[in-house]
Amino acid sequence: MRTLQRGATAAIALTCVFTLAACGSAEEPGGGGSSEDMMSESPMDDMSESPMDDEMSESPMDDETMADALDFTATTASGDTFEGADLAGSPAVVLFWSEMCDTCDETAAALADAEGVELLSVAGADSDPMEDPLADVDGVVQLEDGMGDLAAHFGVMADGDVVLIDDQGEVKHHGPMDPMELPDEVTSLTM
Repeated sequence: MRTLQRGATAAIALTCVFTLAACGSAEEPGGGGSSEDMMSESPMDDMSESPMDDEMSESPMDDETMADALDFTATTASGDTFEGADLAGSPAVVLFWSEMCDTCDETAAALADAEGVELLSVAGADSDPMEDPLADVDGVVQLEDGMGDLAAHFGVMADGDVVLIDDQGEVKHHGPMDPMELPDEVTSLTM
């Protein structure tokens, strides 16, 4: 009886070994390589350079769009028309915000004391102009962008993104920006 149990146990063990070896075989489709290879390769290794990172690091604005940065028309929160060409000759900072934005208040606070630049605050879809984080700052031009046309024009990907435009109408930055670095970046536009 013990001989049969030992023989059956040995047969089961051999079956497991062969099954595991076949599953780990590199030649077999779906095999993930040996267990050593699988232990050395982590799924996180592949995520360090994802295609999404490449897309985010590449600027969606091309040279033509940058040259025409001031070529836009928008509607102000009060319903008037605003021409981007009115910014010619003055550096400008544009904050894209929405009520759901986590960083917009900090960014707006960093911009509140900005001098020597035109400040534009662009409300995203379904945002109430009364909730504008720059509403209390003198001289801010509040624009609406319910259809996302301005965001597309400037290559903005998310609420809270900032666009810095120099006095020649050239975009110096578009995208997220650390509120701590923003005052220095704004000052550099005025020099």
